[in-house]
Amino acid sequence: MSEAKTRSKWQKYLDQNLWPMIIVAILTGTVAINLAVLTIAQQNPPELLSETYYEDGYNLKDVVSKQQATDRTGWKVTAEAISGERGETPIVMLTVVDQAGLPCGSIKGAAALYRPSDKHLDIEAATLTEVGQGRYVLKAPRMLEHGAWQCVCDLTQGSKTYSNRVPLFVN
Repeated sequence: MSEAKTRSKWQKYLDQNLWPMIIVAILTGTVAINLAVLTIAQQNPPELLSETYYEDGYNLKDVVSKQQATDRTGWKVTAEAISGERGETPIVMLTVVDQAGLPCGSIKGAAALYRPSDKHLDIEAATLTEVGQGRYVLKAPRMLEHGAWQCVCDLTQGSKTYSNRVPLFVN
């Protein structure tokens, strides 16, 4: 009997209502987390879909044949952003090597810069300039935002064609 008298009103209230309070707290926390995720998702749209997704899917055979032609070349293409000096726009250096690791020369083609996070930053395709030893330069028309980019390459050398996206990170 003395034990019942020493319990405070708050302890008695918790004894009677603890489980309903836990359930309400879990539901409130779930709603708060969902609202936070929704807010973040709306502020950062992915923009990873192609505007011509239907046509791209419809022409799947063409896409597969392009990929097979690219694989047959055996070329390994890497891209590197080189910052310009004193306000000059940066250049993107593409290096093309064959299966044996030897530089590929006499390649013609164009490359565009694609920013997966913001389509407004994309840069249209421009012709590549050969600078020797399997290296090709694309001069960007403006400064590149820091972060992840993709260099969309369309290269040819005689009957060989290479059409692929090469990852590029700008510091």
